[in-house]
Amino acid sequence: MNNTDLYETLGLDKNASQDDIKKAYRKLSKKYHPDINKEPGAENTYKKVQDAYETLGDEKKRASYDQFGTTGDQQGFGGQGGFGGGFGGQGGYSDFGDIFSQMFGGAFDPNRPRQGSDLQYRLNLTFEEAIAGLDTEIEYNRTGSNGQSEHKKVKVTVPAGIDDGQQMRMSGYGEAGSNGGPFGDLFVVFHVAASKDGFERDGADVYLEQPLDFATATLGGEILVKTVHGEAKLKIPAGTANGKRFRLRGKGAPRLQGSGYGDQYVVVYIDVPTKLTRDQQDALKKFQNAMNGEETKLDKIKKKFQ
Repeated sequence: MNNTDLYETLGLDKNASQDDIKKAYRKLSKKYHPDINKEPGAENTYKKVQDAYETLGDEKKRASYDQFGTTGDQQGFGGQGGFGGGFGGQGGYSDFGDIFSQMFGGAFDPNRPRQGSDLQYRLNLTFEEAIAGLDTEIEYNRTGSNGQSEHKKVKVTVPAGIDDGQQMRMSGYGEAGSNGGPFGDLFVVFHVAASKDGFERDGADVYLEQPLDFATATLGGEILVKTVHGEAKLKIPAGTANGKRFRLRGKGAPRLQGSGYGDQYVVVYIDVPTKLTRDQQDALKKFQNAMNGEETKLDKIKKKFQ
């Protein structure tokens, strides 16, 4: 595999920062998500973007990829639910120490206990599930202590506020070890779908674009806006300009570290109507004339009979 393949998938070079990788992933994931992009090949591109971020978004996996052109969990994928093979198969070298021992004549005991390979499971979540968290059950196959494939069912508690690309380590749920060694671990990687309500996340903060009618933008008022916790009232001051951003404190996603919630930012845009009734057109014309300092026909008639 060419070392630039995954970087090219995200439109980056090898010198990209982790922040650059995260931003590119969010942009492309939203662009090619199957729920949004119905063009042929979009779903396949979306999967490639997910795979690229899964490796480059993890510093350890990225380092391995940069050095060897692959990561341990890219050795193969199998089993139910789409989990991947581990970081070094059973019967192979469990770490670089084994390799150096044989290369340089060090003492190497082939019968010593070795930990089993790690496995990976991709858990798909809706935007709402990631915000609220949930308890679910996953199923996959692994190699058991007897060397045979065994079917596993594991309960997973998804913490409220989990974000796309984050993962959870479940110790002892990977492949069986050899020579009496412990089981490897299972890494549950969370993939969060784009919001169908127009929400976007940046950590614990949530962003939403909100249409605003011309009258309310001009005169001010109060509107209802969607948040991830339900509807909330938002006061609109008179003379609100297009693109104005408002902050709703504590209306964002739960914080995984620490306590409390992030904020929601509402960006308003003036919703210009495409169809108007005759009365609405007349009212706007009067408003336009008044703004231009011109008298309306009605004003002129009134003055004539005064």
